[in-house]
Amino acid sequence: MTSDRRAGRDARGSLPATVRRLAAAISRPDGPAGRRAGEPGGGAGLADRGFAWLTVLPAVLLISWLVTGLPLLLAGVFDPVPVLLIAAPLATALAVYLLYRDRAGWQSGPGRAARQDRWASRAALAGTALVAAGYLGWELATNSPAVLATRPPGVFVQAGFWIAQHGALPIPGGSGVLGGPHLAVHLSSVGFFARGDSVVPGVLPGLPMLLAAGFWAGGLAGGAAVSPVLAALAVLSFGGLVGRLAGRGWAPAGALALAVTLPEIYTGRSAFSETAAQILLFGGMSLVADAVGCPAASRLPVPTVAVIGGLALGLASLLSLGSLVYLVPVLGVTVILIAARPPAGIALGAGLAAGCCYGLAAGYLLARPAADSLAPALTEIGLAAAGVAIVTVGLALALRTDRAGGAICRVLAGRPLRWLPEAAAVLVVLAVAGLAARPYFQTVRAAPGRPWAGYVASLQRLTGLPAAPGRTYSEHALYWLIWYAGIAAVLLGTFGAALLARRCVRALVTWRDETGALLALALPVAVGLAGAAVVLWQPLTVPDQPWASRRLVPVVLPAVLWMAIWAARWLAALAASRGAGRATAAAVSVLCAGAILLPAAGTSFGVGLTHAGAGGALRPSAGGLAQHAVGAGQEQSVRAACAALGPRSAVLIVDRRVAGYLTQVIRGMCGVPVGWLPTGTGRVSVAAVLAAIRRSGYRPVLVGAAPGQVAGYGSRPRLMFDLRTTQQPHWLTQPPGAPWPARYVVWMAVPPGTAQGA
Repeated sequence: MTSDRRAGRDARGSLPATVRRLAAAISRPDGPAGRRAGEPGGGAGLADRGFAWLTVLPAVLLISWLVTGLPLLLAGVFDPVPVLLIAAPLATALAVYLLYRDRAGWQSGPGRAARQDRWASRAALAGTALVAAGYLGWELATNSPAVLATRPPGVFVQAGFWIAQHGALPIPGGSGVLGGPHLAVHLSSVGFFARGDSVVPGVLPGLPMLLAAGFWAGGLAGGAAVSPVLAALAVLSFGGLVGRLAGRGWAPAGALALAVTLPEIYTGRSAFSETAAQILLFGGMSLVADAVGCPAASRLPVPTVAVIGGLALGLASLLSLGSLVYLVPVLGVTVILIAARPPAGIALGAGLAAGCCYGLAAGYLLARPAADSLAPALTEIGLAAAGVAIVTVGLALALRTDRAGGAICRVLAGRPLRWLPEAAAVLVVLAVAGLAARPYFQTVRAAPGRPWAGYVASLQRLTGLPAAPGRTYSEHALYWLIWYAGIAAVLLGTFGAALLARRCVRALVTWRDETGALLALALPVAVGLAGAAVVLWQPLTVPDQPWASRRLVPVVLPAVLWMAIWAARWLAALAASRGAGRATAAAVSVLCAGAILLPAAGTSFGVGLTHAGAGGALRPSAGGLAQHAVGAGQEQSVRAACAALGPRSAVLIVDRRVAGYLTQVIRGMCGVPVGWLPTGTGRVSVAAVLAAIRRSGYRPVLVGAAPGQVAGYGSRPRLMFDLRTTQQPHWLTQPPGAPWPARYVVWMAVPPGTAQGA
């Protein structure tokens, strides 16, 4: 009892000394995180070094491309030669640096243990790589590139194609050819906004710059392959993060768990920014974990690794400014890291700030409409970041003085604050329970004036739901997660999150982390819990599935999966510690892995039993969305449309819906001036624009959705294209199944001579 009181007085009254001991423990040459297999920074020879290096290589490649590309795009010279001349050497230098820096941790233990350790490391490396390769093959086989700009994937493709061809933004609108602004011809379309005589993409240039590499390499086919490649690299990066946090033996299971979820499959088939953001977030957190656990005897300085990790995290904002919400908790972790290990913490903060500056500069200089539309959310994110920074910096400064540090320790060690770790675990469980009960006491509706309220109402009518315009279905966000990850994964993830929150808060309260593992876990835990809380409370998206599921992809779904895997590892270790044999511990691991993998795969592939067929006997069936390519034929239809227009044409679209998805396609891929007038515009106005086009030396072409819209100007309407294809489902209250049919019909006419009927 006396020794306990003495230990309590030491914990309460000498916090700065504890900080110094913690920093010294983390920095020991043998590396506390390297002493145990599976902890961040642990090494088992060449295979472990290869695993660590390979799983952060995707982030390194994206960092090099984006850091190089944005300044060149701002300068209007985003061309293959300058980009490759700068990005390729930069990527090589960073990759060689990260490969070289782990030289101090190659050796394993002696004898049989060393052989087993090397086998486990090689199995983790090979298994994770095979999962990523298999996922890439499946995604390429069922690839669904969007060319028509009906939603953001098509917008990203069009923006990427323009950047690849012209190397600059904004896009010239060419309104002079169409008679100038006095004729009220519109230049905007879905995802593209008119600013004077220019057109500005409504998406950030991060993903379009990545797509441009594919367009340079292989035209439209190369651009379509970029999304599956990015998704496969994201799966590989996630396996690396799981290996660092839960042990390398769990890395292939983590990669497979993410690969079989429908949101990951869905976003990997078309141009979504979420998979590229995953690469930067997972790679950045892995690099920070490596920096925290990197031995002091390493030949190269730890701060450089931390600054690369921080830069990767910050550059996620270059793909979407909404990613900034995931970076707010990184500020608090950075301050804690500064207190425990100043060089790594300061480097992490510097890299994070540089990456965020890239994202904000791209948003306000090249995609101002996107930044303006997010202004309220960005203001809230900025206030939250300022609050976190002020609190954590103030606490860190107070802890550096003996008097204030001792007072804080005494307060934290007394009731009721000494129960904070347990309170954190209970809070996690209560939060999940509250989200589960939320649909029973709340119905979330959008603010008045939301443009997609009518769209939701049309889907309600189409799917037989009661009419309730303005509903966002946000109260069901946790159930979206259960659909796609499975109830077992969510329960295991909740259990793991509660344990991790308890451990991290306890380490923060007592400022003791003997192994150094919790310091490496703090960043992914903070990002995962905060990101899940924000997204599950307010997804901020049109609620049809699978479209809304993309909001789960960057952080929420991966966080649940890796925390579930961590819980499975903890349960297996608990069984072993209670005297269970290896077979029992392995059985626990296999059962937990199956509970995580099988429900997600069942939703993705629609695995079940059916009575269909002769005799009505039960037969296995598989009709999920994961098996179907969607939107086939768009590329061929666009090629045919461009060929039909011919050279020296100028297009006037007289149907608003057609103008929404076709305007930028004609401007960017066909290379001709284009504008549109609202449906039902008078014939006098149309004739005036046609006359202006002729005066500019161009051949006018009328485009609409029906023959009657383009007839009557001295020419015979003809079919521009009639595309019968499929589209993603649009369910509001259930997970998606097979694709829905879709049809795009466009007519054109070429008025000769002077307009008739004016």
